[in-house]
Amino acid sequence: MTGLGRFIGTALGAGDSAIIIATKAHRDGIVDLLKARGLDTTSAVKRGRYIALDAAETLSQFMRDGWPDATIFAEVMTPVIRRAESAREGTESRVVAFGEMVDLLSAQGKPEAVLRLEQLWNDLARTHSFNLRCGYSMAVFDKAEHLEPFLKICAEHTGVIPVESYSSLNTDEERLRNISYLQQRAQALEFEIAERKEAQEALQRREAELVVAKQELESRVTERTAELALKNQQVQRQAELLATSNQDLRELSRLLLYVQDEERRRMALDLHDSTAQLLVALGMNLSVLKTKAKKGAPELAGGVSESMALVDQILEEVRTTSYLLHPPILDEVGLAPALQWYGDRFTERTNIQVEVDIPETFGRFSAELETAIFRIVQEALTNVQRHAASATAMIRMLRSPDDVTVIVEDQGKGISADNLSKISFAKLPGVGLRGMMERVKRLHGELEVMSDAKGTQIQAVIPINFKQSTSEHDDNVIRVRSNRA
Repeated sequence: MTGLGRFIGTALGAGDSAIIIATKAHRDGIVDLLKARGLDTTSAVKRGRYIALDAAETLSQFMRDGWPDATIFAEVMTPVIRRAESAREGTESRVVAFGEMVDLLSAQGKPEAVLRLEQLWNDLARTHSFNLRCGYSMAVFDKAEHLEPFLKICAEHTGVIPVESYSSLNTDEERLRNISYLQQRAQALEFEIAERKEAQEALQRREAELVVAKQELESRVTERTAELALKNQQVQRQAELLATSNQDLRELSRLLLYVQDEERRRMALDLHDSTAQLLVALGMNLSVLKTKAKKGAPELAGGVSESMALVDQILEEVRTTSYLLHPPILDEVGLAPALQWYGDRFTERTNIQVEVDIPETFGRFSAELETAIFRIVQEALTNVQRHAASATAMIRMLRSPDDVTVIVEDQGKGISADNLSKISFAKLPGVGLRGMMERVKRLHGELEVMSDAKGTQIQAVIPINFKQSTSEHDDNVIRVRSNRA
């Protein structure tokens, strides 16, 4: 700023005209410097020798879409130059000018517009005589990438004046020392620029490598995804086949249970209606034979009596077998009386005391549900006889609005840990539990086996209003606990 004050002050003192196109702060600063030199700008302003314009306002007059318009620039600046020319004192006087419009454009990051404005000033200088100084803030050129536009700007001027920190040096020794310092800084800067350029190129190479690696990875991911999708399709097809096979097995199991129940019913009916009737007829014939033997052959009467006793015993066994296969009482009066009858007969045959606990208001169910529950109790008591080594057993029946619960428990030795483990993983060790599970599963119920050293409890919970379907039911139909409730 001090050098600019000398420049303007010397021109005004010599009778020259001065044009200042600067920011308000710089305009005010120049006025203060001129006053300090004993120059009064008031009279110079009145005579037109000192023209002060605002840089931003003047720049806005000829900028169009961020670019200096040559025609408008000439229209704006030519009258100002002519006014200053006409106000000069003496024929040898000149016009000096100082402008900061280029600095405003530089601060906006528009180096191409700066060059264009410098060229417009040069074009104007071909038709009008003036000495122009353009003021730039070095802070605008504080990066290495600013070097090229800075050199282009300098090339548009006939001379370049360093910043005042250099101009204020008084001796050649100081200036040489400063130049050496600046040369060292420039060399260091060039080296740093080269290093940065090398680092940038290495970074670009690394980025290119990463792009290639990314593409390869994406390709591998795509291939692997396709492989996994194919595997998933295969697994899904296998799962569908397995589900179909399981459903077929369930349907086969259902049919086998149905056929088994029907065959038992048929065999029971055959034994009752055919075999039993024949045995009754045989008994009647032996009775007649016994009467005749007493009259004609008394020695045969004893043998006939023994045969009649054997017939009565066979008839009782046939009737018992018929009832065990399918008790008529189950169809005639219902589940509760059938279980009571079965418990009594079981006690007679095995000497295991069976207690039956069924509410009097238990009621009736569908024939399929009653048959399933009767078979579950049958299988459970058969397991008590074969494996539990228990002197007692209990049958309990509970009913809710939605479910019927059947419980068979004993006070025997319990199920071994190995067998419990097999049961928990549905690797049922016995035919009895398999049958119970299939019946419960068919009716969409749950089966629970609880056992410890004090005995075993088998509990089945079956919905009363089950819906028969061939859809897959939950395989987790059996639960296992190592202690009883």
